[in-house]
Amino acid sequence: MRDIIKKWPARKTLSMKPKFSLIYTSVILLSFFFFLSDNILALDYAGLSISPPSFELSANPGGTLENTIKVENVSAETLKIAVDRRNFTAVGEEGAVGLTEEETNFSLASWITVTPPEAEIPAKSTRIFNFKINVPLNAEAGGHFGSIVFRIGGGPITQTGASVTQELGALILLRIAGKTTEEATLQSFFTQKKFWEYGPVEFEIKTKNSGNVHLKPKGTITISNSFGKKVGVVEVEPKNVLPGAVRKSTASWGKKILLGKYTAVLSLVYGAGSGKMITGSTTFIGFPYRIGGVVLAVLLVLFFLLYRGRKRIRLALRVLFSAR
Repeated sequence: MRDIIKKWPARKTLSMKPKFSLIYTSVILLSFFFFLSDNILALDYAGLSISPPSFELSANPGGTLENTIKVENVSAETLKIAVDRRNFTAVGEEGAVGLTEEETNFSLASWITVTPPEAEIPAKSTRIFNFKINVPLNAEAGGHFGSIVFRIGGGPITQTGASVTQELGALILLRIAGKTTEEATLQSFFTQKKFWEYGPVEFEIKTKNSGNVHLKPKGTITISNSFGKKVGVVEVEPKNVLPGAVRKSTASWGKKILLGKYTAVLSLVYGAGSGKMITGSTTFIGFPYRIGGVVLAVLLVLFFLLYRGRKRIRLALRVLFSAR
């Protein structure tokens, strides 16, 4: 589960009152949608588990969606849970997201209601939380992104000290029907080294989403040798790219023995039924120079010995053939 969760740094709010200082520290743990696979059902952290950790939904303007989230207390004590709703945006190129209360064209949090808004979950017990998304009639077409956050042991901040909370969130990616823009470009495609002694060869891909809906490009990398013969195909794992964000992903070609110059061609398809494609290519060289150096040294020694003994070899051959 370490690949799909991220611990967020502390967030502090300082009061300007002279007699005391209020410090609010929040550790946010999210289910990152871009790494999710079908066999991932829950996230565990600090005794809490949620399932499912993300939702990809579609709706029409004015429509209503209803769904549930299962929250399980896997700890040995009762946990008090409060529910928050927040928007999220992409942070960096690694697929991280940041929670925010700021409203943008892609906001979703204000459309969400959750019941119950707070609850106590006994040890080793499960509670179902229902949520409803009421899409406004004038909702802008495209992607809207929000998170339902379950806050553990928070409570109000006192004037005499600090309050520490832990949070676990489920991400919601909602697509509103209407006129949308699906547009992606390839920012870069290359191997981490230009010269490889041995495989596997590691590729890095950066894709930018210039549209207004989240995209999940998928495709392959086709590798050919210096003679143009196809020698390998690598699947590129599809990962979500939020609007306006650049997403970095990697792929690996597992071939161990490399010899010569290789050309890798990337082909990615994206879009809901539109079948748009982005392509790119890169080259690299592979040669096991340490083994190759040993083989070359042996060949040079053999050549030297044959050259030094060429007269004796000719004489031996002459005697051998004349004896026949």
